[in-house]
Amino acid sequence: MKIFYAQADFGGCGFYRILQPAAFLKFVLHHEVKVGFLFNLQELLAYDLIIFQRQYLPIVLETIKILKDNKKKVVYEIDDDLWHVPPENESKQYWQGERIAAAESIMQACDAITTSTEPLAELLRRHNKNVYVIPNYIPEVNPLPKFDSVIRIGWSGSISHKVDFNKDITRALIDIKKKYKGQVELVFCGWIPDDLVGQVSFYEPVPPMHYLYFLNELRLHIGIIPCANIKFNECKSNLKFLEYSITKTASIASAIYPYVHTMNEDTGILIKNGTYEEWFNALDRLIQDTGFRNSLANSAHNFVKDNYLILKNVSVIEKIYKNILEL
Repeated sequence: MKIFYAQADFGGCGFYRILQPAAFLKFVLHHEVKVGFLFNLQELLAYDLIIFQRQYLPIVLETIKILKDNKKKVVYEIDDDLWHVPPENESKQYWQGERIAAAESIMQACDAITTSTEPLAELLRRHNKNVYVIPNYIPEVNPLPKFDSVIRIGWSGSISHKVDFNKDITRALIDIKKKYKGQVELVFCGWIPDDLVGQVSFYEPVPPMHYLYFLNELRLHIGIIPCANIKFNECKSNLKFLEYSITKTASIASAIYPYVHTMNEDTGILIKNGTYEEWFNALDRLIQDTGFRNSLANSAHNFVKDNYLILKNVSVIEKIYKNILEL
């Protein structure tokens, strides 16, 4: 296959949804693949399959019409619910009005859409009947041993997650730190809720292609995944669980769709009601019970290695693309 990826961003979506699949399709399965942030029609005509990541400019719609006239197959790639972005998310102002209407027109013009989860696929089928789910996959890393001197509890993300950190969660983290003092360290990367300023060790965000190795170097014992029970989060993937697990970090996650459909009692702790007591008790148990914490981390690590490594699943992506190309 000859595949062109028209990349839209250099963040996590750009890495997991574009750069990583492109690299494995090229170097493992030996397809002719190119990624471009900028592109022109003549260049695109040299490829069989053109994948537009989250595009909205009118010129893209015109380009698609010409590509299809030349018997090329065109795919729209998207992994966020643009229609239910919460007001606290900085992209709320970006995806509305003419921009989202233009994106919908492009989706309708494409031969197919690829996305990361089934709930998001269901939303996207309003705009195109041919929607394929390609889960987020991750590369393998060799987990580093954890430090014995301190239990590290961590989280990483941007200010877009402000809606996920309510007072119950931040108070549980503060009280856990008070209880265990120097035995526990809170580690945040990318952004800190206001209530936790001065309470955590903070790291600036790192480029997505280096993130897993950075996370591994942090040697977290516990990774938290708080998620507000809102429509937008139902369409999110289980990526944070995958990232924690591949580094042998035990996860505590809110019991919403992405995690309820991935985690079980052997691979992590699900917080069902989101109360202070649930968060505090889950953290407290994992701090005190080293055997339980290690068991969760090991089981989750094995589960992710068996099911979510890009090396083992690049053929799944290849099969979907061949299906779109009718090969």
